[in-house]
Amino acid sequence: MPLETEGFDAFMNDIGRMAQAMDADDTGAATARAILRKAAQPIHTQMKQNASSDPAIITGALNRSILVGKVRKRQSSGQTITIGVHHSEADAFYANPVEYGHGGPAPAPAHPFVRPAFDVRQDEAYSIIRDGLRDAIDNL
Repeated sequence: MPLETEGFDAFMNDIGRMAQAMDADDTGAATARAILRKAAQPIHTQMKQNASSDPAIITGALNRSILVGKVRKRQSSGQTITIGVHHSEADAFYANPVEYGHGGPAPAPAHPFVRPAFDVRQDEAYSIIRDGLRDAIDNL
């Protein structure tokens, strides 16, 4: 059964025009950076909540080290943002053993706080990105 499409060329041209309009004068890149920073917040908040679930063992170093990084341009195309532990900021060198657990003379089980935060809040972050891009395109 053949598939016939109508208007696909016009649709592709519209997408190309919108991409060019967003790239003009770095407006699109600035918009994308703002959207990514906003979308990172729910995951960041959840990560901090997950890391501080046991007040008996909190020193604050791990919680302080959970940060949202700068938006950076990807090598191939687009932009990226990181959310997670920045060891240099708060001396939380033990973040990986907390997340994954460890063996040794005093083994400890894993207490994940990074991946569960992403799993719980990824739909919210995606919605922020989708809605932000939709608004940016509508304002072209």
